[in-house]
Amino acid sequence: MIIFNTTYHASNSIKESFINWLKEIYIPTALHHEGLSTPQLCRIMTENEDQGESYSLQFHVKDTDILSHWYAETGEDLACALTQKFNNQVVGFTTLLEIIE
Repeated sequence: MIIFNTTYHASNSIKESFINWLKEIYIPTALHHEGLSTPQLCRIMTENEDQGESYSLQFHVKDTDILSHWYAETGEDLACALTQKFNNQVVGFTTLLEIIE
């Protein structure tokens, strides 16, 4: 099992609308594809939040093949939608975490 994690940094001026967009659009759309499950949205706690806030959005996925298929069918469109909506006010990067059982 893999955790598909995307860490975002959102400027203070749009952070509430960004969180709402993740909850109302991104997460439901991402879950429409059966490969992703167990979404978890977290705020990253930092001392300096003058420049904005950072968030971690995580999903569970069985393997990288399923994740690649998800990205081709859904993820790429969501990434484009995020850029169109928030432009350079949100930046992010993705990491894959392997769950050790």
